[in-house]
Amino acid sequence: MKIKQQTIGIGRPLVCVPLVELDENNIYKAAESAVASGAQALEWRMDWFAQPGCWNRMREVLHNLQQICGEVILLCTFRSKPQGGEREISQEEYLRLLLNISGSGQADLLDVEVSEIAEPSEVIRQLHSLGQCVVGSRHYFTCTPETEKLQEDLTAMQHWGADIGKLAVMPHSPMDVLALLAATAKMKEIYPQYPLITMAMGGLGVISRVSGEIFGSCMTFASMGKTSAPGQLPLQDARVILDKISESME
Repeated sequence: MKIKQQTIGIGRPLVCVPLVELDENNIYKAAESAVASGAQALEWRMDWFAQPGCWNRMREVLHNLQQICGEVILLCTFRSKPQGGEREISQEEYLRLLLNISGSGQADLLDVEVSEIAEPSEVIRQLHSLGQCVVGSRHYFTCTPETEKLQEDLTAMQHWGADIGKLAVMPHSPMDVLALLAATAKMKEIYPQYPLITMAMGGLGVISRVSGEIFGSCMTFASMGKTSAPGQLPLQDARVILDKISESME
């Protein structure tokens, strides 16, 4: 799939920088710095925002971020506390937020945590009707399920209509990392046209953040200062490693 001038789902993974600042001015500064440093996507982590319930302020931030982004993709994400985020949110509030973001037309991609909603397919259908591209995501912050279970999760996201399937796990051994990579590779073999974003978190999982071109993950998350999840590499380090891998595959 193509968003703006970026092609997602083939070749080298795009590098996305999370924005985890509390107020508007620092969000804009971080966004400008990331864009100037070569980020191909920005993720606004809305759960870090000091006033996530104030829709008028959020709409203004979205508009200004889109102006800063230009051809850089803007992904919007609200991660709840049980999913590793900064704030609690009810299902009703979460659904309202998703619909408001989609209705604004300012988010190129919108993360939908499928474990937070009762009927993912219906919610994704509503978001699509507003013209929104959706990343269906699921996070395992304490464990790594077996490869078969991870494949089932990604297949379910595709079945529910998510434009991209995203999966993050917490490994406790190298075999856990292999389970995540195997699930990614098998999904790409079965559904080569379906974009995937997968990662194993923490130090053990670093290899999964830079091997997407080999195994089939289309985006990796890298930091500029603050991280939004354990194991994220600094932006420039991630870019250098991805360059070397791409060169070796030519």
